[in-house]
Amino acid sequence: MTQQEKQSIMDAARAYMSEKEISQNELCSRSGVNPSYMVNMMKGDFTFINTRNGNASEIKDIYFLKLAQAIGISIKKEYWPMVETPQLRDIYAALLDAKEESKTRMIIGETGCGKTYTLNRFAGAYPKGTYIVTCSKIDRLNDLIRKIQVAIGKDFTGTGSQRIDRISVELSRRYDAGMKPVLIFDEAEYLSMSGLLGVKTIYDYLKDMCGIVFIGTDDLLNNLEHTLHKPGMKQFYSRFKVGKRVVRSIDRDYSTFLKGRGFDKELINELKKEASNYRELSDYLIPALKEADRLGVTLTAELFKSMNYLQNR
Repeated sequence: MTQQEKQSIMDAARAYMSEKEISQNELCSRSGVNPSYMVNMMKGDFTFINTRNGNASEIKDIYFLKLAQAIGISIKKEYWPMVETPQLRDIYAALLDAKEESKTRMIIGETGCGKTYTLNRFAGAYPKGTYIVTCSKIDRLNDLIRKIQVAIGKDFTGTGSQRIDRISVELSRRYDAGMKPVLIFDEAEYLSMSGLLGVKTIYDYLKDMCGIVFIGTDDLLNNLEHTLHKPGMKQFYSRFKVGKRVVRSIDRDYSTFLKGRGFDKELINELKKEASNYRELSDYLIPALKEADRLGVTLTAELFKSMNYLQNR
């Protein structure tokens, strides 16, 4: 990247922070840029001191690209522009309602329907008070609490129970400051029962002060059904079931993505044959478009098939 491109991103980042009323630390958390790098980047100094040898080194382009993505500006050619699918509208509306009204929502959508993509778009539009936790199958309760603390930018110490209390108090304080906090758990089907009950404790403290959202597949509902006989789980479900929102099914004709792109019928048929959801369509199409650009040719079914070893099926 040129110095001018980097400076343009930083100018846009400052304008974004001002418009969205968020701090530099919040932007670091949102973008994944190292806070020490961000301090220099904001000053127009695109280097950092390498602690191993004491020399100044260039901050890698990836950090500028991460920042650009977080604030919603495009630096490189966009091969996958935003398409306002019915699924995106469903998810976005549920997220906005949870944030504006401090409500609980359980957003259920099939794999590859755009849940995480839409969540990232939402967080870019409403970064202030929007806290995202990405769940993992290997997370224990302490892991989940740590992820919540990272999301809200606080490093509390103490027992798990004490840290949950402090998280709740902090989010309450932010509600009082007019921030409209919302705590969003993406890939929530991976939450353990102890994790769900930990979130219930936060909800009980913050009712009508902080939106709490679970985003996941049908597996989340299946997991809840199988644990309803466990202590505390009926109470958990009773607090969240009213906010359940089921996202409309994927349009596997993919017309909203493929219409008007200049693709021939054979290529469209191949894409429909191979991709079973929006994510897979993206995973197939973006590399193919990049390869066509590299070769300076139009993307065809033959090129697509040759890239994916489909020609001899």
